[in-house]
Amino acid sequence: MKAPTTKELTAFEKEVKKGLTQYPKKIASKFIYDKRGDQLFQQIMAMPEYYLTNCEFAILQQNCDEICAVFDDENGFDLIELGAGDEKKPRFY
Repeated sequence: MKAPTTKELTAFEKEVKKGLTQYPKKIASKFIYDKRGDQLFQQIMAMPEYYLTNCEFAILQQNCDEICAVFDDENGFDLIELGAGDEKKPRFY
């Protein structure tokens, strides 16, 4: 069976192919978790044993003024949240 050409690929296939041919390789998290998986991951992040989220918030709290001063620009800026994408960290500000 012949592999599909780029024109025959779906948008999903194109995005995954692009991510896996980059260095470092990557796949958008939107393709990893379905709605239930996302809910489970949110619950995991809320557990005390999952300390990363609390560490991130502590860093933001301790350095909020300095971080905001760097991005204090009348033109604004784009904020990209890496990870689950629950938008809790950007809302912190």
